[in-house]
This record gives sequence, C-alpha cells and structure tokens, in this order.
Amino acid sequence: MATHLINARHIQDPNAANTTLKHYWGYPSRVMPCTKDTGTCEYLDAVYSMHETSMRYTFILWAVLLGIAAAWLFIRGWRMDEHEKRSSGPFESAWRHLALAKRRWLSTDFTSKPLQHLFGHVSRLQILILAILLAYLLLFSLTGLTYRTWLTPIPASPLHNTRTTLGGFADRLGALASALTPFTVLLAMRESVLPLVTGAPYQHFNFLHRWTGRVIFVQAVVHTVAWTVVEGRLYQPQPGVYREFVGQQYIVFGVVAMGVITLMLVLSSKTAIRWFGYEFFRVGHWGLAVVYLGACWGHWDKLWCWMVASLVLVVLDQVVRWARMVYLHYSGGRRGNFGFHCAQARITTLCSSVYNDLVVRLDFDHDHASPWQSGQHFHLTFPSLSIWQSHPFTPSSLPDPNSSSLQQHTYLLRVRKGITARLAALGNSATLPVILSGPYGRAFPSYGAQNLLAVAGGTGVTFTLPIVREALRQRVACGPEFAVEFVWVVKRARDLLWVREELAELRESAEGWRGLGLRVFVTRETEGQYDGSQAKENGSSTVSELVGLLSGASRCSVSFLGGRHPAIAGVIGSFVERVAMVGGSVEVVGSGPEAMGSDVRSAVAGLPIETDVSCYWDSRGD
Repeated sequence: MATHLINARHIQDPNAANTTLKHYWGYPSRVMPCTKDTGTCEYLDAVYSMHETSMRYTFILWAVLLGIAAAWLFIRGWRMDEHEKRSSGPFESAWRHLALAKRRWLSTDFTSKPLQHLFGHVSRLQILILAILLAYLLLFSLTGLTYRTWLTPIPASPLHNTRTTLGGFADRLGALASALTPFTVLLAMRESVLPLVTGAPYQHFNFLHRWTGRVIFVQAVVHTVAWTVVEGRLYQPQPGVYREFVGQQYIVFGVVAMGVITLMLVLSSKTAIRWFGYEFFRVGHWGLAVVYLGACWGHWDKLWCWMVASLVLVVLDQVVRWARMVYLHYSGGRRGNFGFHCAQARITTLCSSVYNDLVVRLDFDHDHASPWQSGQHFHLTFPSLSIWQSHPFTPSSLPDPNSSSLQQHTYLLRVRKGITARLAALGNSATLPVILSGPYGRAFPSYGAQNLLAVAGGTGVTFTLPIVREALRQRVACGPEFAVEFVWVVKRARDLLWVREELAELRESAEGWRGLGLRVFVTRETEGQYDGSQAKENGSSTVSELVGLLSGASRCSVSFLGGRHPAIAGVIGSFVERVAMVGGSVEVVGSGPEAMGSDVRSAVAGLPIETDVSCYWDSRGD
C-alpha cells in the first residue's frame, strides 16, 4: 500500500532525483525536499505538522485516561476516617467541604428526567468522567490544526485542487478513535484489571463502554464524510479522482469498518436486543468487534499498535475466562473423579397464579478448590439450552467455611424473555446442567465496617442476604455493639417464600442478639390479606405463618403499604440515628431496581458530614 499511497494520495514522488525519505510514525514517509509547487509544499508542511501533533495527542489521551483512573481511586477510597485524621489544622474547613461535596454531588444521580432518559440511573461521578473525556476529545480535535486553504494547479489542466484543513482534521479524528479503541475494549472485559485497581465490579464500566463506543462511531462518521468531501469534491478532475480513491484497498477496509461499527451500534440498541434476544447480541457484538478491529488494521496499518492492543485484550479476556471456567469444573481428583463436570441444578418454580409473577430458584452443589465470598457473583451457562449465553447471578447462599470443597449454590432468577423463560418452561423439579464462571466482584461486608445496613428490592435479596449472614458471623470480632439491619422490599408477601429458611434463621438470630434488625415492606398488598381465613391459593397459609413469625420478633417487622413505596431516606436515616449513640462506621449495601438505587444514593448523600458512611449499590437485581 505504501508506494501507491504516497504517490496518489500524498502527491509526492519518491523517485525524484536528489530526494530522501523522512519517516513518520503512523503516517507515510515524506519526500524531502519537496519538489512540487509552492502551495502543495506548504500544504504538505501543514499536513505533516498536524499529524505529529495528532500523535502527541493520542498518547496524551492515555495519560488523561490514567489520570481519570487515579482520580476514581482517590474519590472511591476517600472515607470519613481519613477525613477525621486530617480534620485538624488550617485546612479543616476546606477538607470538610470537599468531603461533603464528594458525597452529595458525585455519589448521587442526576434528578433531571431528560438526563436520566439519556444516561440512565448513573452517578454524577460517571457523568463527570465521561464529560472530562468528551471535553478532551473535543478540544484536541480542533486545536493544533492549520486553518488555511491552498489552490494548487493540476499539470496540463485548467482545473485546480482545493486543499484545506479538512483532511488533517479527519485524520486527527481517526487517530484519536484508534487510540480510544483499546480503552473501550478494556471497559467491556469481564476479566479486566480495572475491578482490581478501582474496586468497582466490571459491569459498572458498561456505561463508559457504551458511550466511548458511541464516541468512536461519531468520530468514524465525521472522518468518513470529511474524506468523501475532500476526494469527491475538492480534488479534481471528477469523477476520476473519486473512483480511483474508493477503489484502493485501504479505503475498502475503511468502508467495511464503517459498516461494521454501524451494525454494532444498531444491534446494541434496546429495541434490537428485545427483538433478537440477549444471546444474539452477545455473540454478534463480540464477533463484529473482532471484524471491526481487523478492518481498522487493514484500513490504516501504520496505526497497527492500537488494533493489536485491542485484539490482545479480546483474546486475553476469552483465554482467562475459559481457563477459570475449566479450573472450576475440572475436578482434578479432588473427589476421585477426573475430567470436566457440570453442576446439576434442581429447578423450583415460585409463582403466583393470581398475579402471574414468576421466579425460578436453582439449587445445586458444586466442588470448589476455594469458596467464593459474600457479595460476589458467578456467570451461569446452561449448555442444554444454549452455549452462547452467560448471565451474571449472585448466589443467595453463603459458602460454608468448614466445608473442604463441596458448596451449596442457590440462585433466584426473575423470569423474563429469553433464557429465563426457557428455564421456567422446564417445569418444577426438573434438573439441568450448569457451567459456572467466576467468582467476580468484591467481598462484603468491607474490612473495618462496624455497622451494616443492607437494602434489597425483589431478587436483589440474593446480593444482600449472604452479606447480612456473613456480618452475623463476624459480629464477635466487631464487638457487641455492632449493628446490622436487613431491609427487603417485595411486591407481595408470598415473595418471602423465596428464602423462607434464611428468613427464619435471621429471625432466630434477632431473638438472640439485639444488634440485628429485619424490616420487610410489601408494596402491593394490604395488611391482613394472608391472615389464614382468606387463603385462596396454595401456600397462603405458609405465607401467613412466615409473616407472623417475622412480625413477632424484636426489631423485626412486616409492613403492608398497599400500593405505596417505603421512604428509603427515612429507613437509612433511622438506622444512622440508631448507631450514632454507639459510634462506628456505617456501610450501606443494596441491590434492586435502578430507581431504588438512586433513592439509596441520594439518602446517603444527604447524611450529615460527620457521619462515617460508605455506599455500594449492585444494579443487577430487580
């Protein structure tokens, strides 16, 4: 590609007498000295100067990304105990105001409906990171360019070429898009170093992955349109110049890359996922991404380093993922059986014939060389249904530290379309093979947390329940005044049957230890619906017994709200007031619908500055 590209596109003759080639990284070599007309030589000076600036900006971009990661680490790790260590001296007031601003402005969601519709329920910190990135890309896409127009003659023709900054601007966008590509791939990796560095689980980076992908798409569109205008309008004679341009190999690769990234954008929309299913999106997105990286490499091989880095990340993610999965399922003789063994899950369908709510419970035992920790999750694949899907689910069961290897897994799956509907169709008491990958995520409760408030909505209980049970295990080490409160918001009282044994265990613990509280809110029913005399469906009496059991214990309650939702701010505020008398840090964890997560973050942000509190919301429950 090099010789033809230099001659045809970059209007230089490498065979001219008494000339040498000056090499440029990421761009064709330049013929020196310039033997063309004055306007062409000035244009080439500007083009290569703009290219050198573009290369500097691409590496500065990664410095900016590293700076954002460092700021993320600082903000996420900025706890009130550090504030107390530094709260004396001349900077006390400034430090207190910074701590308050961090909690109230960076940890909460935007309340504007248009912004929520555009970005979803994400924190201001994520929006701030995206804004910094967009500001950098916009600023350095427009600076360092030579804004000028040159009219250069065409030999043996009355026509002339119009040479402008447009080509250099288009190349700048292409270079920045190439440099941004590995970062976008990194944000989508399940086996990524980002969760280890930042402490945030990999799914929390999906927001930035989606938006950096959209940014690359916009850059690619403008890059394509700009060069189409240059080669199809500004350069003469037409249509000969444009026909020769589009026939070149690197342009064909560019057209393929543009088409593939457009298809990726369309198929990743909510409408397309709803039409074709998540499994199709997952496999298609991965395959198209590999094709896109290869097409970009073919389009401009002089920036191969960014594409190679992206492909290495893709391959590394898959290799590590499969290696972990094989290790988890290859017994290696731990129980006398060699080879790859799937877990065998038992299906229990938990439903209401009146309201048509459907939840599937999976129970199985599996060998582990080392157990997972509370708060972590696994990706589950059901090979008898589809080998192309893998969904994240949090076990509601707590690993037994006294067991050598065999651990019990329990999962609650809300039935929707796709693989969960096919699971429910198998019927009660059916069994099917399960392949696990993981565990992923961080462990809770955090080290040093002295008081724990766990808030769950619906199937989000699978995340919070094992954390509460683990906190009860640790209460001896944390002291007798250690407080734990478990709050669960459900639609109907019969939802309590999902984890009836675990709730009974918590109720028994509450009787023996005054530091534990259990509060259940039923949002779509009124009190007395399950009083035993109105048992209209199978299991109602069991629900009534369970409600009575929970309501009869100290610091335990079941509240029927009849269509209303609980005041999350009041729940959190009352717990903080309760533990304020004994002191100690407070950790708030939760999982459930996104709107509930926004309420929790806003409530934590509104707490007094002297409250030592941290908050983590897992957005996979509903």
